[in-house]
Parts: sequence; structure tokens; C-alpha cells
Amino acid sequence: MLKFMGMLERSGHLFHGHRIALTESHQAQKTSVPGTAVGMSHALGLAAGDIRSVRSAEVQSRDLHIPKEHLGRHAYHRIDIGDGLCSLTLETRVYGDAPYADGVARIVAAVRAHPLDNRIYSVMEFVHSGWL
Repeated sequence: MLKFMGMLERSGHLFHGHRIALTESHQAQKTSVPGTAVGMSHALGLAAGDIRSVRSAEVQSRDLHIPKEHLGRHAYHRIDIGDGLCSLTLETRVYGDAPYADGVARIVAAVRAHPLDNRIYSVMEFVHSGWL
């Protein structure tokens, strides 16, 4: 996911002016702002209010094809870009807690493997440096 976010940060501006739709889905109990989707919308030149958020388990299962066993913990994002006769769809799916734990382990390993200055780093710096 971090590499995908990095790709959008660097290249999302190439799609400004095109028709773009962004859909995100998380478990029904999620009430916080969908931060990943907001970051994607910013990279693509969309307003955060243009994000379609799905919290209905029925819609998630039927329309987004989220497996029933992952309705309680998932992250789904779909970006649809079009300019008439050409269209592009980018989709991410994260199921369960394991991908998050693995991601944190990779970040810790990158910190241990590289000499760092005494400052605050953005995790995206690690992505852009090829450390993740």
C-alpha cells in the first residue's frame, strides 16, 4: 500500500482534468476519516468530499466482493479514471491485521538497516528511497 501511495504522490497529477472516481471501504465500525483515501484524493486532485465511502456489509459483500470472513477487518480502495473512450481502474485490497503488522516490521527493519539523521522522517521517504 505504501508503494502504491508513493506512486500516486509522484504521478497522480498526470490525471488532473480526467474523470476520476474514488471509492473506499472499511469495516462498518470505522468512524474515523479514511486517511488513505484522503491522501489518494489529494494526489489525484480530488476534494475529500468526492470520496465514496462504503460501510454497509451487504454492499461490501455484493458489490465490492469483500469475502464475508473479512468484512470485520478490511481496507478497499478503487480509483476509476477515464477520458472518454479510454479508462483505467486501480484497486487495492487489504484483509485482516497481518498486512499491517508486516508493514510495521518492514519499517522497523528499514530503520535498523540505515543510518538516520536525528529528525522526523515520513514513511514515504523510506518508500522513495527504496528502503521498503
